[in-house]
Amino acid sequence: MRISTQQIFNIANTSMADANQAMIKTQEQLSTGKRVLEPSDDPVASTKILALNEELAGTKQYQTNISIAKNDLTGEEAVLDGVLNIIQRIQELAVRAGNSATLSDSEYRSLANEVDARVEELQSLMNSKNSNGDFIFGGYKSTTEPFIGSVQTGFKYVGDEGQKFIKVANNTAVASGDSGKDLFVDIQSNRPEVSTSVSASNRSDPAAQISIGTVVDRQVFNDFYPEDLVVSFNDDSALLPAPPGKNFTITERSTGRVVLANEPYVSGAEINAAGLSFRIIGDPASENLPQAGDKFIVESTNKQDLLTTVARFSEAMKNFDGEAGNRDVLEDTIGDTLANLSNAQTSVLEVSSKIGARLNTLESTESIHSDATLIIQELISQLRDVDYAEASTRLAAESLILQAAQTAFTRVSRLSLFERL
Repeated sequence: MRISTQQIFNIANTSMADANQAMIKTQEQLSTGKRVLEPSDDPVASTKILALNEELAGTKQYQTNISIAKNDLTGEEAVLDGVLNIIQRIQELAVRAGNSATLSDSEYRSLANEVDARVEELQSLMNSKNSNGDFIFGGYKSTTEPFIGSVQTGFKYVGDEGQKFIKVANNTAVASGDSGKDLFVDIQSNRPEVSTSVSASNRSDPAAQISIGTVVDRQVFNDFYPEDLVVSFNDDSALLPAPPGKNFTITERSTGRVVLANEPYVSGAEINAAGLSFRIIGDPASENLPQAGDKFIVESTNKQDLLTTVARFSEAMKNFDGEAGNRDVLEDTIGDTLANLSNAQTSVLEVSSKIGARLNTLESTESIHSDATLIIQELISQLRDVDYAEASTRLAAESLILQAAQTAFTRVSRLSLFERL
């Protein structure tokens, strides 16, 4: 069999290239510290490494979620602590206000001014944002301020009942917040109360408002409860025999029974019906067929939100003039205020305890993820990382092989028939 000079060169070139490639691969492994540089190096190990890396990425995402949930819950906890402090201060003021025999009208107005300031603090806390700029107690409507209104016009919750959950493990999701409706609105009242609202179809611009309303005759209201009232503004010509003017009719919501008919309207004047007192402020639109007049709803309810409880307390003190009737209303309001504040305090404390439980869950889950991360990283290291002793020995052997191939090629390439002549 004849072997040409070209074949000798090709064989030598291939063997030296293979030896050089093996040595380069080993050098790369030593420099990077990784045994598996590409899937072809170890297909089985590469598959396992890929699966472990995916698991590690999922664990890291869960750890990020835990950090977000911790921040949200810690912020909410701080807000609730502030709310509890304000509730405690208002309770102290209510106890002080209970001494109606010695306090003067001006002293009650002074107390009412402080209560109004506390209401603003409460509303500000209840409209707090988290680190992402979302309203904590807005539910899913986290970009909209959830509690709107004032002591004069009453308060309204415009968030929803949604509760956000964050997944922190394969089978674990933790609530990262609470709905303001459950927390601050749906609070059991000491006795039946009322809630006022404006019809969404009203046409007045700027919109007329209705005050929070107060029970001034408990017996009459108890007989009326649980019915609701509807205040409807009539055509101006319905005010007869007086000259035409703005007027309203109050009906029972469920039956349409007329409680008050064609009453002349004065903005801000006290309106009394069914043992209740309230005010409408502004210029409501009158009926102008086919367009209906503005409507205002006064609903009976066995619940009362925290802001309304405090606002009613303030209003009762502002209206106190020393008369026996006002004294009775004030004393009843103070008693209801203390009971309702206690219910609100219970609601806040229950949520605070739930937050503590969630934070404990996050801590234990985070610890599990940390342990899992260490185990996964160790398994990846075992599959991927180079054994420096073995690689160094292999590099020395591959270097020797390359040197031998180069030496052999040098000798073979010098062979010539002329040397034998």
